[in-house]
Amino acid sequence: MFYLKEFFKSLGESYLRGTSFLLFSCLLAFALTHRPWIARTIDQVTPERMVNPYFVAVMDGSVNAEALRSVMKKIPGVMAVTFTDEADRRDKIDSLVKDLGPDYSIDSSLMNFQSLRFVMNPSLSRESLDFIRGQVVQAGGETHMTATPIRYPEVASVMNAHPFYRFLGKAGDWGVIGILALLWIVSFWLTYDVFRSRSYLIEKFQRRKLVAAKAIATGLMLIVVMFTAMGIYHDTLKFFDLLILFMVFSVFWTFSMQEWRWKPTL
Repeated sequence: MFYLKEFFKSLGESYLRGTSFLLFSCLLAFALTHRPWIARTIDQVTPERMVNPYFVAVMDGSVNAEALRSVMKKIPGVMAVTFTDEADRRDKIDSLVKDLGPDYSIDSSLMNFQSLRFVMNPSLSRESLDFIRGQVVQAGGETHMTATPIRYPEVASVMNAHPFYRFLGKAGDWGVIGILALLWIVSFWLTYDVFRSRSYLIEKFQRRKLVAAKAIATGLMLIVVMFTAMGIYHDTLKFFDLLILFMVFSVFWTFSMQEWRWKPTL
């Protein structure tokens, strides 16, 4: 209990450095004991998961578009089914015909078709999206209907080009853990002198040895035990991840196992 109190007293010597060390210790321990949760969270914040995928189905006059719309919007995962702008479509076709010249004509039957836009839930997997698209085409009949591939709004492409999302896409959960580990190392070295100074005074006047090492070990062990219990409770703990956490903490903790000399904290 003495060393645990010393751990928190040392952190309190410098509020900013102490808070950062405690915070990043907890964050790193949480990330490594809840790595599957981190991976799922990263998957949910990808641009494709944050915008609504859609496809457009085009059908001829033999398909009852309104009846198809009423049925398909009840399918789980389909958020909206709307008719596309027919006036805009016809204007584009008329403009194309004019560009082809006065001698070109188009069969009126080709103008008698409708388009439906199907907007789906972004949480659906790619297989589920393709399944819904296939069901729509099957309901209308492959000879009377066609559908575009699954598409994403333009904003998804813009977000994917951002360095943050590119980093998450390549590094994934280990990238997040690597950043947290780097921040923890920086915070450890910033707090190093605080433990060093208190250790010198206690060892000098109370005849104790390795006070800083024992205080740091006690505090970090408490954090490991606490987040290990949380990982077991949430069923996210993996032995390999826990081993990495022990290695990171213990490698830098060994630097504290030396004879301490006085060094001011400021």
